[in-house]
Amino acid sequence: MELEWNEIITRGAEAEVWKGKWKDRDMVIKKRVKKGYRHPELDEMIRKMRIRKEAKLITEARKLGVPVPIIYDFNETETLLVIEYFEGERVMDCIESGVDVDLKKIGNYIGKLHQEGITHGDLTTSNILYDEKTERHCFIDFGLGETDSPKEIMGVDLHLLREALVSVHDDPLKLFEEVVEGYEETCSFDQEVLDWVEKIESRGRYR
Repeated sequence: MELEWNEIITRGAEAEVWKGKWKDRDMVIKKRVKKGYRHPELDEMIRKMRIRKEAKLITEARKLGVPVPIIYDFNETETLLVIEYFEGERVMDCIESGVDVDLKKIGNYIGKLHQEGITHGDLTTSNILYDEKTERHCFIDFGLGETDSPKEIMGVDLHLLREALVSVHDDPLKLFEEVVEGYEETCSFDQEVLDWVEKIESRGRYR
């Protein structure tokens, strides 16, 4: 693909995310960057493994009906992932500005992932986008996600989301209850995971 790399969106420890274009279509380009402290061959192996895993998780999530960006290109050699640019804002920003985000539907999508053993790994309100005009959601950044996840790790997913809601709203438990309501509809072992959420929360209180 002949890509234009126009604007850096984020520059993290493991990857750079750019806004670009391909044939006048907006794209997001995620590039796993080299780490100088690792042996070059090991570094290349790790970067290829992680970008391959992320592409697989996005593909699996889409099959389950979870809204994720379309993958337009995947280059394992260049550790590059080119995905759809989603016109929307972070759920965190939407809540802060008073937008009525459908949190029950978000819980519904998370339940679909967990039901099939998939965890996101960094499930915060910054990694879920929402387009108020179309009322569409989009889950992004599966770089820390896993398959065949134990229920404790699913609990970590929900705990992270609850903590993210605490940081942006005066009544976060009410918002989290909306998430849980949707989650219970699509995850058959919801109570086991929610029990883990409480255990994880207790660990934080008593440190």
